[in-house]
Amino acid sequence: MKRTADSERLAARGARWRRATLCAFALAFASAGYAADVEELQARCEAAREARIKPLRQAEIDKCKAQERSDPAYCERYFADYGNAVRMSNGQMLPRLFHDLPECLEAEKARKAAIND
Repeated sequence: MKRTADSERLAARGARWRRATLCAFALAFASAGYAADVEELQARCEAAREARIKPLRQAEIDKCKAQERSDPAYCERYFADYGNAVRMSNGQMLPRLFHDLPECLEAEKARKAAIND
């Protein structure tokens, strides 16, 4: 009789373990779906930002190259990250350009929703 009670307890413990594992996998797959959506929205945001920043970046590079005594390779390197967020000398952050595009706002909203769900 004791052996049956022990085996029933072990069987119940195994069933709880299987249910917990299945729930964990279900949550992982659900969050993977959110992650894919968020990544797609973020990629659209970055593409829209790059389309707007590219002419501005090229104008800065051309202006730098037009100066006397400027090294064209230096101008290309210096302005390669033009439009990204920058830490200023007082420690504050200068926000990145065109972060307020509709695509970026949608991506940020989806990212926050994925975190809160």
